[in-house]
Amino acid sequence: MEKTIADKKIFEYKDKIFGFAMEKMRNINQAEELASDIIYEVYRSFLRADSIDNCDGYVYRIARNVWAQYIHKLETGRRFESIQEGMLASPVEEEDDGMAEVLRREIGYLSKRQRIIIYMHYYEKLSVAEIADRLNLSPGTVKWHLSDARTKLKVGMDMERNEQNLEVNPIKFVSMGHGGHAGESGDTHDMFDTRLKQNIAWACYHQPRTLEEIAREVGVPQVYVADNLEKLVDFAYIDRLDSSKNPKYQTNMVLTDLRLPDDGRGQMFDDAANILCEKYIPEIFEEFERNPDHWGMTCDGDDINFLKYHVAMMAILSLEFTDTGEEFKKISVKRPDGGDFIAFASVEDDKSKKYNREDNPYWVCGYMERSEFCEKEEECRQHREDAFASISLDCRFADRSGDWRNNLESDWESLAKFINKGKDSLRAEEYKCLCDKGYLYQDRVQPVVVRTTCKEGATLHTFMEDFTHHMIKVPEEIVRLAEDTDQRMRKLNQNVYPKHMWEAVQLMSTDNLGVPDMVPRVIEKLLEKGLLEPITEVQKKAVLSILFLQE
Repeated sequence: MEKTIADKKIFEYKDKIFGFAMEKMRNINQAEELASDIIYEVYRSFLRADSIDNCDGYVYRIARNVWAQYIHKLETGRRFESIQEGMLASPVEEEDDGMAEVLRREIGYLSKRQRIIIYMHYYEKLSVAEIADRLNLSPGTVKWHLSDARTKLKVGMDMERNEQNLEVNPIKFVSMGHGGHAGESGDTHDMFDTRLKQNIAWACYHQPRTLEEIAREVGVPQVYVADNLEKLVDFAYIDRLDSSKNPKYQTNMVLTDLRLPDDGRGQMFDDAANILCEKYIPEIFEEFERNPDHWGMTCDGDDINFLKYHVAMMAILSLEFTDTGEEFKKISVKRPDGGDFIAFASVEDDKSKKYNREDNPYWVCGYMERSEFCEKEEECRQHREDAFASISLDCRFADRSGDWRNNLESDWESLAKFINKGKDSLRAEEYKCLCDKGYLYQDRVQPVVVRTTCKEGATLHTFMEDFTHHMIKVPEEIVRLAEDTDQRMRKLNQNVYPKHMWEAVQLMSTDNLGVPDMVPRVIEKLLEKGLLEPITEVQKKAVLSILFLQE
């Protein structure tokens, strides 16, 4: 019988069972204990039975058998307060068959109140009335907790652990990141620094769960789960869904299960990249080379091949048609440390193929935008000389480490000062940092530079955002390809992600052909077709980075 049906049926029979127990015992304390034992046996039988023809008769037979056993134990002078033949009264003495450890584990999954009541009743041998007095509870509440805890312990001790259970086969996060602005405490990678936190988030991702249910799923006592869960809730990686005494929780981040079978999306992007490299980007390259000032883009040695790497990145950026800024603001999660982002991670386990970023030829970190600009016109004029904006993307074709953490506004500000005011304007440590990162090589600037004159009241940041769409016009054939790709991705995502995350997933994967992941795919194929040539080791330090400056 399914658990939901068994839960419903046991609720229907609980009053009848208590009435049966009262009739037999004529003592409320003993009746409640007997009823608790009957409910446990009936519930366990429900779970094991495929179908029951006469449910009333079935429950009555179980009730009579449990009653007979209860009377026998009373008559032989043995208390029936223990669970699993006296296990709770002396847990250490039963270690020969491992059941003591199982019992301690199951007690750990109980709520704090139930753990205390179980301990006081079975270990300190306090009566219900004494416990009620100590905890300032009614005797009825204590009895209910004892009954509920006994049922949970017995069911939990009989429960078989399967390979899907996180206690047996825990998951781990790989490829963690964020879409938006990280806060002072960092991003997803910084928060999920233990596998326990990762498994807590996965346990309540596809369906809401209570603290107790999460603890059972991950196989860790509630007291440890509670501390970690509280922090994840505080930073809004997990939502508390209600304000009841026993609330349910659900994870609010995009988690991609790498263990799922291939659904064809990789091939879909490969096919799209081939089309872009045959029917779209070659024409953009030709137009770029025909333009006498190369769209205002300059680099060390005026290396056209090096500039075309950045044109390829711009060609992919041009396929971002939708302004998702307002929609993103609605679903982006505000963190207490100032972070404002959607968190994401990929999921695998110890039995699945180990994820290694270097084994993934299409890993990216980008598009990383950095800028120093002022919204007010007057302040723009005051800081005109120092204004800058930059966009960068890290992938296997760029020899950089540190991802977004190493892409600092201070470095771009230093590079802007070097270009505008010369080497003497930099402190020694600023100059060394630019050389170490490869932004400067033998006092020559390595990233691509674009100079412009912003319109009155405008900023370099807005110019940077409009630059690609101003230079590149997307033909209708490619627009249709992008729309078709988005439609196919929406269908695939609905089969993979839980419904409460669909909005975030769809928003993050809108304009799929314009996402950063497409850049290394396209560069790979452009190299294969001979439309790009390999770049030098020096150039790899600065490739796929563009710095925008005022004239």
